[in-house]
Amino acid sequence: MLFVKTIFLAAAIYAGSIRGTPVASSTYPIPSIITPYNQTSPKFDAGKIQNSDFEVHDVLDFGILKDYNNEYSLDRDGGGSCSIGNRTFWFFCDTIVADSTGAFRGFTSNSVALALDYNHAGWLRDISASSTYGVFAAIPYTDEEATLSKDVFNRYAIWTYTDCVAVSDTSAVHFWEVVQYSSGVGPISRGTTMAVYNIDPDKNELTVTREEQFFYSGDGYAYGSFANVVVDGIAYLYALDSTYSSRQDVHLARAPVSQITDKSTWSYFDAASGEWSSTQPSASVRNAAAAVISNSMPFSSGNIYYSEYHNQYLLVFFNNWIDNTFRVLSAPTPAGPWTTDNKVLYETVEGKSYNYGAQSTPVYYQTGGELGGKNLMLAYTYLDVLSKYPKALKLKFA
Repeated sequence: MLFVKTIFLAAAIYAGSIRGTPVASSTYPIPSIITPYNQTSPKFDAGKIQNSDFEVHDVLDFGILKDYNNEYSLDRDGGGSCSIGNRTFWFFCDTIVADSTGAFRGFTSNSVALALDYNHAGWLRDISASSTYGVFAAIPYTDEEATLSKDVFNRYAIWTYTDCVAVSDTSAVHFWEVVQYSSGVGPISRGTTMAVYNIDPDKNELTVTREEQFFYSGDGYAYGSFANVVVDGIAYLYALDSTYSSRQDVHLARAPVSQITDKSTWSYFDAASGEWSSTQPSASVRNAAAAVISNSMPFSSGNIYYSEYHNQYLLVFFNNWIDNTFRVLSAPTPAGPWTTDNKVLYETVEGKSYNYGAQSTPVYYQTGGELGGKNLMLAYTYLDVLSKYPKALKLKFA
């Protein structure tokens, strides 16, 4: 197997990268293919809101997100994207691997692939599930998790449904949920973990490290695990109140991107007072007044980004895990005020019972002289009769 995997109890990431005390770390080779991307910074001008009707002019269906040259067949779901080191990666959740005969070859709770061509956004190059690289989890397990990683009914799983936060040209952080299945019961959330990505462009290697201070940090809102957006060097991190608001309330924290792994630099927003505080709020009761969004319908997954074309921040999402319709909310600032009219953008074809894992990103289409946000990539998990797989499409606003 060509990848190298090492687990550290206490060590630093190699020089020039984000440093911390990891509980687990993996390094593995990545293709030398460079997929340029144009990730622009927000340029909000406080002028009037544009194109607020969100009328869609055209939709281009890319079909399944997959590696058409992979001899293995992958059944996988969920996930989010990450653009670093002149590459855009797609991280997926539960991944089942079969060979050309349909025989089972492996299972892992997450996997990673590289985007190949933005004009054909469905084309990927699989990294962690192929005959070349083997079958392994993109996000490393701790020793405890690894002991329960093979049994589908009694295991830990590490899942994400959002995109990463780019820290530099070659590094990023990504929030993942740790869940546990036990004796066929589950999943039960154990909290959020932070994965730190570092690319070595000379060696064509990706190092993924999990920071100790975020290991099972389930004592508050899981900031960053629902959505994030970076504005002028500040990362705005959004969390769902899943326990007390039935996923209707969204809470907000922020941190300097350069210090995001140091949680002492974080501050927390109280929408009722309009103030930021260094004290993390309690998540023991519902506090809708403090939430940056308290919506009329529950959220499942989505993304927040600034659209130059609309001159506002957009939240594009699915409703309550069992929806087939992309909807949008908007705001003039990351902290709001956010609309709650849940405007419909696009209705996907219903799968066996429902689709889930809604994702959106404008990063693919901020080229060609067009304002960022006029074109948008949507991705979601399609639940077929016998399998599940991610699909992608390009949406163009009028």
